[in-house]
Amino acid sequence: MSMTPRTEPSGASYVEWSAVIAGAVLAMAISVVLLQFGSAIGLAVTEPLRGEGLDPAWRTIAIGIWLLWVQLLASLSGGYLAGRMRAPVLDSTPHEMEFRDGVHGLLVWAVAMVVVAAGTALAAALAALAPETAGQAARTQAMLDLEANKSTIFAFAAAAISIVSAVAAWWAATVGGDHRDKAVDFSRYLTFRR
Repeated sequence: MSMTPRTEPSGASYVEWSAVIAGAVLAMAISVVLLQFGSAIGLAVTEPLRGEGLDPAWRTIAIGIWLLWVQLLASLSGGYLAGRMRAPVLDSTPHEMEFRDGVHGLLVWAVAMVVVAAGTALAAALAALAPETAGQAARTQAMLDLEANKSTIFAFAAAAISIVSAVAAWWAATVGGDHRDKAVDFSRYLTFRR
């Protein structure tokens, strides 16, 4: 099935929000599934603070690599979907088409990040309302300092990973747009029909 290029009516938005939302939903779903899997095998962000099993430094590195992989895969998938779903514009130069596809990928990343940040803030607010347990009260100052240091490291790592995933979403959307324009056919790999 070939997509018919369209011209942009004057005053119309260049952003196709349906493609952006679809990409963001896919990215968040992939993130949730992979984070659940990672948590099941001991790659949750809270794991290094427990002090069980592996050396905490190695566990922290493994968790960082896992989080990078999760964000990259989610951003690449969501960006590609948005770029592939966006309708091409007839009167655009190749550079303009690539730029618009890339912006759609970046918007996928931004929408997903805003939703995740809002959910995280809500979870933190609800956790702050919970009464303190005896185990939390018994923590030493050294343990609190260790948690603060690791939280700072994770915050910087998360910011760096987020920037890398934004670039990945942009790139994947340009690839998706290129595949759309060249009518790349993946039906041989993605069909359930014989």
